Amino acid sequence: MANIFSIPISRKHQASMQRRFIVFSSILFLLIFIPGSVTFIILMGKIHYKNTRYELMQTIEIKRLKLEASLNSEIAIALKMAGSPLIKQHFLNPANRELQKIAFEEIAEYRKAFAGKNVFWISDSDKKYYFGDEYVYTLDTAEESSLWYKAIMKNPNPYSLTVNFDIGIKKNMLWINAPVFSNNQKFIGIVGTSVNLPDFINIVYQEDYSGTEMEELYFFNADGEIIEAKNIELVENKANIIEVLGKTGEEILARTKGLNTREIKYFETKEKQEIKGQRQKTKYKRQIIAISSIPTLNWYITAVCPTTIGDFLQTGMTILFGIMMTIVFAIFVVFDIFVVRMLGPLNRIVKTINQTLFDWELKSYEENHHKDEIKTLGEFLNMTIIDQLTGIYNRRYLDGHLKKIIKSLARTESSFSLLLVDIDYFKRYNDTYGHDVGDNCLRTVAATLSQCVSREEDFVARYGGEEFAVVLPNTDKNGAQMIAEKLLEKIRECNIPHKASDVADYVTISIGGTTSIVKYSQYALDYIKAADKALYKSKKNGRNRYTFENYSSTEY
Repeated sequence: MANIFSIPISRKHQASMQRRFIVFSSILFLLIFIPGSVTFIILMGKIHYKNTRYELMQTIEIKRLKLEASLNSEIAIALKMAGSPLIKQHFLNPANRELQKIAFEEIAEYRKAFAGKNVFWISDSDKKYYFGDEYVYTLDTAEESSLWYKAIMKNPNPYSLTVNFDIGIKKNMLWINAPVFSNNQKFIGIVGTSVNLPDFINIVYQEDYSGTEMEELYFFNADGEIIEAKNIELVENKANIIEVLGKTGEEILARTKGLNTREIKYFETKEKQEIKGQRQKTKYKRQIIAISSIPTLNWYITAVCPTTIGDFLQTGMTILFGIMMTIVFAIFVVFDIFVVRMLGPLNRIVKTINQTLFDWELKSYEENHHKDEIKTLGEFLNMTIIDQLTGIYNRRYLDGHLKKIIKSLARTESSFSLLLVDIDYFKRYNDTYGHDVGDNCLRTVAATLSQCVSREEDFVARYGGEEFAVVLPNTDKNGAQMIAEKLLEKIRECNIPHKASDVADYVTISIGGTTSIVKYSQYALDYIKAADKALYKSKKNGRNRYTFENYSSTEY
């Protein structure tokens, strides 16, 4: 029976076929995934835009109706209070104590009905202004502060609304004023209530509509002055909608001019934003705007809703699309694995493993040759070559690969350098900062050392504990010294704090190195001993330095 390893299929040709198939299947998957994803995003963007527009318009309508209903309720109570016969009699005869007591009791009941739980009134007979249950002051019609009172007298509408910002409590207050008339329609006083406008408008902010999160909601008058917003400073400073929103604010104010009563308009804007940094970038911010009027208050309400790609990708359809793409990808992966296995039989893998073990002198060829494939694979996988903590090669790989490198270099009598690296006072570091932080330090040092060697044949391995080995084939002493200096410098630049070190306030390393022209008579252990001896000298001479020791062979 012919030996299976004698089948004339080169490994190079087989590997090439595997690569070609994997590349082909990857390109095919990308041709499905990329156009499919672009199409999905475009369609979802259109659907999201339509849904956002509808939800935004619906929300504005609902919130406006709620606001007007609440306001109309307050106005109705104020008008009922102004029409009370008992209050009218009191206003005509404010000096009558018995009548005053009964009227005050009725006013107290009206006060409970108002949302703000407050009420004010003033009789034209004595001009005494009451707020709540207490007398505040007597109005002097000659003073400028009484202009509001005169304005209501001259234009006795059923009610009037005024808004002013109370500097003391830093809140916008809405005043509902209802003039009181006698039976012969003579003006005899004013009753009303005040509403904390932010609390009142909080009706709009309490419930968010599904699927869309409004960035800002603004209430403003015909001149663009912001009457209410989440940012109280805008109200306090009487900011204009144009100042706050820029060109978007200009377009909002322009569209209010042709806005019919209770009509809702919407439009989309794309604002150009300059992002400052190392490189100035231009970004366009897409927003959907909805505008409507509030006739009761002679205000306008606008909702500014930004839209991003993330908004419409956070949906069930995206999850479904992701699942479908995952299934397609899984099919490609499974198929790739099947084909790769077809191209690389298990016994060829075992042959490669046996050859590797033989090259590293870890097992004799005959010992591995007589084991079954599964047993050989299991044993090899247990002999891992990667250090689990740092992610670089481990001591087992170092020992095996050093032997192979020395044999290879001996054929051409090439230079070989080995560096042993030790973290200075690492035990103190662990005692001071803890083993978890110590592990992070080891990872950082390992990664930094690995970045300092760039040639494919060079590598860094963990020698043990806080020691590392840097293997530099085809490198003379000058080259090795340059690498050693680079290692010292890069570790210093990491600036890892080490307050327990006698060398510096940060983590440092000591390096011992050796270089020689490789001969057949040399052994890996001799290089390690020479480098370790040099490392000892670096520590003895103050650490944070490198020292080189001449190679010397072991005598037998």
